[in-house]
Amino acid sequence: MRKVRLIPILTVIIVLFSAYCAYTAFLPKLFEFDKKDALKEWEEKVFKGKVLYEVVPDKKKSYLLADSNQTCSGIFYKIRFNPNNEPMISWKWKVLQFPKKAGTAEGGWLEKDDYAARVYVIFPALIFTNIRCIEYVWDEFMARDTVMTSPYYGNIKIIVAESGTKHSKGWFAVERNVFEDYKKAFGSNPGEVGAIAIMTDADNSLSTAEAEYTDLKVGYKNE
Repeated sequence: MRKVRLIPILTVIIVLFSAYCAYTAFLPKLFEFDKKDALKEWEEKVFKGKVLYEVVPDKKKSYLLADSNQTCSGIFYKIRFNPNNEPMISWKWKVLQFPKKAGTAEGGWLEKDDYAARVYVIFPALIFTNIRCIEYVWDEFMARDTVMTSPYYGNIKIIVAESGTKHSKGWFAVERNVFEDYKKAFGSNPGEVGAIAIMTDADNSLSTAEAEYTDLKVGYKNE
């Protein structure tokens, strides 16, 4: 079991460590995914097969489509800001297909660690054991605001930002206070953010997942 989990742990650490080289951005930063080249400054990290990430410009509502067929890869954007001063992050998402995983009373932890939609906030450090990450997910079963620890890496805290299977009811808006979420998850104040990331995956459950993301906004004050 340790050998199976070694590769995911190492790849997670590599992604988090690379965020240490992020640059300071003009804030707030808004990602509307309204141009075909909207992902040109994003980087992809493949964990187990590539997820299709495609920008869909539309007159009514442009968005980022993420489609996983038993695959797991994420895209991340290096950006540096201080959540003590600009703690807010918000986005809109829509789930078209949840991965077919067991409910909370059945199945293993790794199988449950497939999510149709995830948004990450990454806190880099020179020493990799000090790297931390908040992972916001949409989970069908767990209650909203549930906080869990990732089965892959203890310094990744999973927060359920949306719950249930309301995928047929259109866009759902999320706004989170990163500063407060970090304190709740880790019990201390956060350092600087070094990157954000998006991921849809269905590799552990050997199924499919599909989601859409839009209007991702980071680094603004709570007003």
